[in-house]
Amino acid sequence: MRTRAYSLAFALTLSAACAAPLLVSSTAHAQSADAMTEMARQRFQEGVQYYDAKDYEKARAAFLQAYALKKHPSVLLNLAQSELRSGHEADAAQHFDQFLRENPSASAAERSEAQKGLEAAKAKVASVPVTAPTGAQVFVDGEPVGTAPLPAPIYLSPGNHKLEARKGSDSAVLDVTAVAGGSSPQTLAFGGAPAPVGVGPTAGGPGTTPPPEGGSTGPQPPPDDGNGFSVSTAGNREPFIDWAKKSPVAYVGGGLVVVGLISGVVFALTSSANYSDADSIREAIFAETQREPTMEEISKNQDFRTNSPPCTPTNPVYAHYAEACSKWQDNVDAGDTQKTVATVGFVAAGIGAGVIVGGYFLTAKKTESSATRKRAPRAYASPVITDTYKGFAFGSAF
Repeated sequence: MRTRAYSLAFALTLSAACAAPLLVSSTAHAQSADAMTEMARQRFQEGVQYYDAKDYEKARAAFLQAYALKKHPSVLLNLAQSELRSGHEADAAQHFDQFLRENPSASAAERSEAQKGLEAAKAKVASVPVTAPTGAQVFVDGEPVGTAPLPAPIYLSPGNHKLEARKGSDSAVLDVTAVAGGSSPQTLAFGGAPAPVGVGPTAGGPGTTPPPEGGSTGPQPPPDDGNGFSVSTAGNREPFIDWAKKSPVAYVGGGLVVVGLISGVVFALTSSANYSDADSIREAIFAETQREPTMEEISKNQDFRTNSPPCTPTNPVYAHYAEACSKWQDNVDAGDTQKTVATVGFVAAGIGAGVIVGGYFLTAKKTESSATRKRAPRAYASPVITDTYKGFAFGSAF
């Protein structure tokens, strides 16, 4: 594979990479960044091996994981090549296009490979430039693809698709039928109800049936099926978004949510890094307890093997392990402390969400009956119970 020529340079780049986006504990963060870089390097090398073995689906999965860990141009190009050869032409076209846009200084060989790959992928998909109101979130079949204005066309596999734009309480939906090799600009405008259109070499392709007039095309909140509860913000209260923009309660609750989530995530990551270091030290200690003594140690009548816990001060060979045991305990203590802080952060985020929901119902102004106006936004809360989480999920619908 020609793109393998870029593998060594990328692997060396990853090995030397250093990232520090958020400094909480410099040592713990450096360890976490190094671990992420090492994981990305391993996934990349696995992808190269799978690609050379022509197992393109596994290569695609490995490169996708590597790119999620380390967004590097070489990973992106290899990912696109794997997608093209594993039947994911729409994703391949998107990633070839992204490589060409984001890497104007790439080598001529790389850009040539990317351009050839893009042309091959475009022959099997539809190229759809989408125009939407500035700042609107654009979705394809319910999956977010970016914020308008989009930097490049959207590439669609042949068949029926739903384009959608959302911004605040506004939304626009368009059903399209994509044809291989076709290209047709589409516009998502708020306030309209356009008919389905075709995206192909010729106009007039078959479309899907639009929703009935007056029907809802946006996502719906979960129904009250007896397993939880749903709280509507419609009725005689002002819309939730309008209230949140001007209410101090919303700002206080939102601040708790943001600070709590950031603290929880950051300290959870650093806690995990410390526990990982502690495990490595513990494994090294126990390996040492089973090691045969060297000739020099035998000559000095030294034998550090033991079947008793080596970090117990009463152990006859404790002095040999004292420093390592101290490092192990320091990492465990740091992990415990950071885990506690992370828990507090997540609890604070949950309290903040409760403050927002409760504050709305207690302080929102009364307005006219919902029968005389459009349906207002609604907030809802539903219980979530899994093996790892028990609590509530909060959301809103428009």
